[in-house]
Amino acid sequence: MYKVPDGVSLAALGELERLLGRRCGGSTGTNFAGVLALAAEMKAAGRQGSIVTLICDGGERYRGSYYDEAWLAGRGYAMAAARAALAAAVEGRAEGLDLTLGTRPG
Repeated sequence: MYKVPDGVSLAALGELERLLGRRCGGSTGTNFAGVLALAAEMKAAGRQGSIVTLICDGGERYRGSYYDEAWLAGRGYAMAAARAALAAAVEGRAEGLDLTLGTRPG
């Protein structure tokens, strides 16, 4: 089990939309971030295997929040680092996934 900050979950939504061509909700973003963290751990340990997760919720109802840059910025989410880290993990360019990225200040 991983503790995934909201900012990382929200950044994962953008990666999922890019990969799948559809929007998903926050719990799916959390699951996806966990999958990427586990995959990076497995790769670093030289382990192979399959990882399965679900798309838990659709994201259209979050158009005015999770998918709105002004909404995110207004709540103090610094998304650039989390988005870059998730993209690197998806592309296999990351040694691991820092699950402290995207946390809100103070």
